[in-house]
Amino acid sequence: MFKYLLILAIGVAIGYGYGWKDAQEHEKNVAERVVDRIGGETRERMGNDVDKRYQAADGK
Repeated sequence: MFKYLLILAIGVAIGYGYGWKDAQEHEKNVAERVVDRIGGETRERMGNDVDKRYQAADGK
């Protein structure tokens, strides 16, 4: 049991240190940057503005 708690404590310490360093360097957090990177090219096609979609379909 002690071994698992030690591994958990070490993991939390490393993760906290990484997160602190990352937060000092970037304005957005890691999750926001990953979402921006993944959905970069298709972000505009995946919008949920219904009025804008119908206007684009009607050609107005």
